[in-house]
Amino acid sequence: MIVSRQHFDLGTRCVIEKLVIKTPFRFEAIFQNGACFLHFKNDQSILSLPTEKFELGLTESVLLNCGYYFIDFLQKAPLATTIEVYAVHLYPDLLKEIYKDTLPELVKHKAAGQYVKKIASKSVINHFIDSLIFYFENPDLVNSELLILKIKELILLLLQADNSTTLAELMSNLFSPRQANLKDIIQNHLFSDFSLSELANLAGLSLSSFKREFQHIYNDTPANYLRIKKMEKAMDLLKKSDYSVSEICYQVGLNDTSHFTKMFKKHTRQSPLSYRNGQKQS
Repeated sequence: MIVSRQHFDLGTRCVIEKLVIKTPFRFEAIFQNGACFLHFKNDQSILSLPTEKFELGLTESVLLNCGYYFIDFLQKAPLATTIEVYAVHLYPDLLKEIYKDTLPELVKHKAAGQYVKKIASKSVINHFIDSLIFYFENPDLVNSELLILKIKELILLLLQADNSTTLAELMSNLFSPRQANLKDIIQNHLFSDFSLSELANLAGLSLSSFKREFQHIYNDTPANYLRIKKMEKAMDLLKKSDYSVSEICYQVGLNDTSHFTKMFKKHTRQSPLSYRNGQKQS
């Protein structure tokens, strides 16, 4: 859950914000009209993109293209912990206004590129975040001129980081929405614990359109196709690994062991343990 949110706005739009999140929590991040720089102050998170997912460690950052993402904030301690997330929103029209006649390459329109660029922990980025923390602690010092300076500062820091050429190429594509192929989305998230509505969101489709396109591609319903694939992987893991039933349940993208067992018995007419024992005897 989101424990608290502070934000600084330019006009009616949020440009810099701080979120304190209690884990575990899944956050839907939607950036339709701009890109976003995200910094994770502590603990670990998993970022899910339309065609991939990856882990973000302590004090790591990402630069996200406009699109739809899910961020799973993991609970590492026995008791729920909190994670601080700092976001700087980059709107193309605002950047054009800020830079006027000195428009940098990063806001010029090009063909769509990557969804995301992961930025390893750097002291300059950490110092930038520390400066934001100071202003969130002293919000009366913040005005529009300062916010514009902080946006410019972030862009310069990112472009001077390692692999700056790669980063510059990514930033030049930040505002060209990239539509993922539905088949790629499905194959990359077969064993994620996403609902059909969340998969549809990753594809940029309504639920009804998603189901219709899915049926056209796979000649099956999403629910049935995904169930079969999960059960096939579970059968393979039971046969070839020593993972427990609960671990296998998690690996195929299900969170409820009881539900997984019922689904498995319906698919194979055996419990997971009976299936494993039968495979060992054959």
